[in-house]
Parts: sequence; structure tokens; C-alpha cells
Amino acid sequence: MKTGYKRLLVFSIILIILAMFNSFFINIFEGYGLTIILIIILAIFNRIFIIEKDRHRYLKDILFEIFVFVVTFFIFYYLLGFIVGLARTPEYLSLEGIATKILPIILYCVLREVFRYNMLCKADRNLLCTIIVIILFIMLDTSNTLYYTNFRSQYDILKFIALSFLPAISKNISYSYISKRCGYKPVIAFDLIFSLYLYILPIVPNFNEYVISIIYLLIPILFAYRLYLFLDAKSHDRIPESYKAGKVKSILIPLLIIFTMVYFYSGYFRFYAIAVASGSMSPNIKKGDLAIVDQKYDYNEIIIGDVLAVKKNGIIIVHRVVKRVNIGDSYVYYTKGDANNNMDDFVIKEDMVIGKVKFKIPYIGYPTVWFNE
Repeated sequence: MKTGYKRLLVFSIILIILAMFNSFFINIFEGYGLTIILIIILAIFNRIFIIEKDRHRYLKDILFEIFVFVVTFFIFYYLLGFIVGLARTPEYLSLEGIATKILPIILYCVLREVFRYNMLCKADRNLLCTIIVIILFIMLDTSNTLYYTNFRSQYDILKFIALSFLPAISKNISYSYISKRCGYKPVIAFDLIFSLYLYILPIVPNFNEYVISIIYLLIPILFAYRLYLFLDAKSHDRIPESYKAGKVKSILIPLLIIFTMVYFYSGYFRFYAIAVASGSMSPNIKKGDLAIVDQKYDYNEIIIGDVLAVKKNGIIIVHRVVKRVNIGDSYVYYTKGDANNNMDDFVIKEDMVIGKVKFKIPYIGYPTVWFNE
């Protein structure tokens, strides 16, 4: 084995031991700690091996491939989100959120991928060195999780494997392939999108943590395979000149659909779409219909006959106003489903009302109802 490979192996193993020390004894990788350590490691690496710059002839085309892949993913991601429901994310777009959450992620991603690219360049085609480098980056990505995980039962072990370890393996094998073939810039662009969208987008699909882990397991593999096909086609001159325009056109219509659905489903805007989950309003509004609710209304101008969307104990109910009672300067209301014999056994107050139902779209809400059932 060449001397350069031996030095790379020793360097990698020392860092793996450092990551293991962080995992089981004292956590020094949290927040900006990992960023500082990576800067020190890169400085040492530069003294031993010399850091190389990223140059790739297809960079613009690869970045376009990232754009198309990411847009396509989020189209399907949010379409599924409209079935399982959407959740609002915490507010991180503040000075504190940027300083404590977003900036550390950006710095870690950039430094990690510059480091990965250079380590893989030095490993060249040596299989053992490449495997050890990948193991090192898996350890870096799972080190903090290992530190905070209590392995008290078989369930804890399986949960760590499913939620952290397997996605880290998928991510780092895929990123290593992309970095080796395309340089570190595409990996940085791709990883920042999938690392930061939870902190930047105001609403996201409300999947549970196991579904999210499956997504994070598959997405890097799919993207690496997409780039493999692209690079293979590029090397054989099989890509027509019009492929960019064709791909852009193919995602414009789905994007328009997504933005329309976000407008209606998110609850951030005037109109809000609610899938009706029961037949209590039949035959006027049936189970599976999509009720379009106007959130801009005057509470004191609600009249008997209006159909309201109200939230009670976290559940949204769409029923008709059948009684209005004056209390001081305001009113309370009583509602009933058109198909029900009796009024609802609760009083509707202002803080319960989401808005008035303006119209319905038949059957569109069935996928959401079916999935939740």
C-alpha cells in the first residue's frame, strides 16, 4: 500500500475514534462545536495532504438536475401531505433561529462536503480507504444522536437503527458517490435543501418520524442513481439539446397545482379547504367532499342557515347554524348536521369558528378521509 493511503487510513481512524469518544463520553460536536472541530481538521489535513479545489465540467447541468429532482420531489411530497395533513413548523426565521439552528447546519454542511471531497480524492481508487472514509462520515452524522440515545431496550436499538443509522448509511454512500463523480458543490446544494426546508418552509407534510426516515433513506439513493444515468448519457452524447426546456415544462403544471393546494390547505390564506370526514351534512355536503371555507367573515353577522367550520377539541366539524342567541354585545350559536336529528351538544363561541363554508367540491377529499381512517 502506498504511503499516502497509509497516512489517509491513520488520519481517518483517528477521527473515527474521536467521533466514538464524542458518542459515548462527552459531546463536543453539538452546535458550533462540530464546525470548529471541522475547521481544525481541515487545517491539519491541508498541512498533511493539501486541500484540492472542486472543478467539474458539467457543474451547471448537474445543478439543473438537482433543481428538477428537488422540485419533482416536493411536488409528490406535498401531494402526499395533503392526504395525511399539513403541520406548521416552528418559527426559525429570526435572529435567534438563524444563529442557533440554520447557520450551524449551513457551516457543517459546507465544511463536511469540502472535507469529504478531499478525503475521497486522496483515497482515489483504493477501496479500503474509500470504505473507511464513508464510515468516518457515517460516524460524524450519527455521533450526536448516539450520545443522547439511551439503549435500555431492544426497541431503543431498533429505533436508532431505523431513524438515524440506516438513513446515515444511505446518505453518506450516496453523497460519497456524487462527490467523487461531481465534486462537493452539487452535494452541498442538494444537502442544504433537504436539511433546511424544515426550518424555512412555514408548513410541511405531517408524516410521522418513521415515514420521514424512509424518505431520508431513499432520496439520496434515488438522486445518486439519477446523476449516474445523467452522467452516463452525457458521456455518450445521448442527451438532446432541448432536454432542459422539456423538463421545465413538465414540472410547471404540477407546480401550479401544488401552489394552489398549498393556498387552500395551509390555512394561512383567506380560503381553507377541509375534507369532510362524515355524512352528518348529507345530502348537501357528503362524506369525501371538499368544503371550501372563507376565513374572512364577521362573527356577529353569522345567521341561521350558514354552514360553519368549527374546531372543537382539535377536531374540525362542518355543521349548519340552527340557533343564534344574543349575549351582551355578541352572540353564541348552535349547530346541527343536516342528517342529524338533534343539535350539537356544545355552544359555538367566536374562538371556535374557522370560517363559513362557501362551496364544496365533490369527492376531492376522499383520499384524505380514506388515509386518516
